[in-house]
Amino acid sequence: MIRPPAPHRDLMRYLHRAALLSERAGDRRFQQRIGIGRTLFLVLRSIADAGDVPPSQQEIADLLSLTKGAVSRHVETAQRRGWLTVTASPVSRREHALTLTPAGRSLVWEGMAVQHEYERVGDERITEAAMATTIRTLKTMCEILENEERR
Repeated sequence: MIRPPAPHRDLMRYLHRAALLSERAGDRRFQQRIGIGRTLFLVLRSIADAGDVPPSQQEIADLLSLTKGAVSRHVETAQRRGWLTVTASPVSRREHALTLTPAGRSLVWEGMAVQHEYERVGDERITEAAMATTIRTLKTMCEILENEERR
């Protein structure tokens, strides 16, 4: 059996573990504080961040690395709960434009406080230099893996 060098194996293992732990901890935090999961919050935040040009479900799926089906389920939930409206896209007949309602904007505002708190989890233990290096490394890994996925 051929084994990759230990640093590569460790990188992939810790990357996988960090992603899983982050997802679980984030979900728990968002569920406890605002009553929705982190992924639904990220979908709603993506719509809020888009500003005057409502994003399509495909654009949100691409941005968050989700399937279009997963985004559709989150959009349906948010629409049913009164947090967003779905209208015909001015750009394409095959897409829908997503717009937050006032209740949806309020929920995103609450979630932003949770997100900022969550983003600061390692501030006491991770230096700015280490954070910058980690971001560069993860960005490179994402580029490599995205290229691999396109093959």
